[in-house]
Amino acid sequence: MIFTVRADRRLVRPSVRSDRYALAHVEAPVRSTPTARPAVTVALVLDRSGSMADAKLTLARRAVEQALRGLEPRDRFSLVVYDDRIDVLVESTAASAEAKKLALSRLAAVEARGSTNLTEGWLRGCEQVGAALEPDVVGRVLLLTDGLANVGITDPAEIEHHAEELRRRSVATTTFGVGADFDERLLQAMARAGGGHFYFIATPAHIPDYLASELGEALEVTAREAVLEVETTAGMVIEPLSGHTAEQAAPGVLRVHLGDLVSGQELDVVLRLNFPRGAAGESAAATFCVRDRDGALPGRTERLVFDYADHRTNDLQPRERDVDRVVANMYAARVRQEAIALNRRGDFRAASQALLAVARRIRTYAGDDPDMNDLVRRLEREAQEFSVDMPEMSRKTMFFASANVAMMRSPEGRARRTDR
Repeated sequence: MIFTVRADRRLVRPSVRSDRYALAHVEAPVRSTPTARPAVTVALVLDRSGSMADAKLTLARRAVEQALRGLEPRDRFSLVVYDDRIDVLVESTAASAEAKKLALSRLAAVEARGSTNLTEGWLRGCEQVGAALEPDVVGRVLLLTDGLANVGITDPAEIEHHAEELRRRSVATTTFGVGADFDERLLQAMARAGGGHFYFIATPAHIPDYLASELGEALEVTAREAVLEVETTAGMVIEPLSGHTAEQAAPGVLRVHLGDLVSGQELDVVLRLNFPRGAAGESAAATFCVRDRDGALPGRTERLVFDYADHRTNDLQPRERDVDRVVANMYAARVRQEAIALNRRGDFRAASQALLAVARRIRTYAGDDPDMNDLVRRLEREAQEFSVDMPEMSRKTMFFASANVAMMRSPEGRARRTDR
């Protein structure tokens, strides 16, 4: 396990509230043997509304078959399908050959129909996982849909709240959106609050691969429910820029939820530190600690000390370019998602201006760094693209790419690994 923390700069200005950035890098333990993994309890929750007819539902069946193939008898699974009605085809059961065969037989008879009671279908899957979940087991709900939540609970804030509460009970949610008609902001929020991952599947043919890949990650978890805790001196305000959820655990203590980490996973977390006014010669500090539910991460601590100095000394201090690049990409990811929402609402000028504003900001500290200057040019080109109505699939593709940057995952949405 590796844990390091670096800052973009170590000097802060005394007469104004200064922003500095910290980059926490975590590498999860590598699984020692193929069998050294916790058991998994998973619910597969599939949309069978009318829009899933034909190829999508056929491929979803194939995805379930491929996913079940990776489970061992010590694992458990359940299978739920929903439209405006919810059917539990298989209640949570040990993943025996007989149970898998029964699940596929029942799924083969399912036909697409009706509306989309997404929330009730998902919650039914969560019930199946929660009722069978043991303390040493990884719990996961995999929700696949190609549409909107238009029946039952449809309020995004309420759905996100349910996802967060379920995560607190060790039931994580991963979401898969297929095609152009689902709500990517809702699915991303569910996965983010639920401690899982969000995927955009542009082509139905990729449904089996994405579902199997996510379940494969669940089978390789080596650190469950990892968190990064940051304790700061009085008056400092800290905010995560990465896509992970965070909470104020105590006065001056921020807790960032990293979710389950898989064997050899590399994860970066970017935080903005806002410092109170001070006097030249004074110092402020932030202490970082990473840990997990079972002690696989040894609770290592890193401490950053920042010194107050006059404006000239601040202006002359060197920058940590590796940190700058990650920060720049994080701001770019955030503004792209903002611009997508504005473009969808028809506010093309605001979308374009938002992208240009972040490009200008990055340029102020990019210097001669080729990566950051290339990012500035990309944002400027995107500002032109967003100045007109974009095709929906283009919006979703860019949203997914930005979500992966925010969560420090690969372009395909997979964990970045040291052992792959």
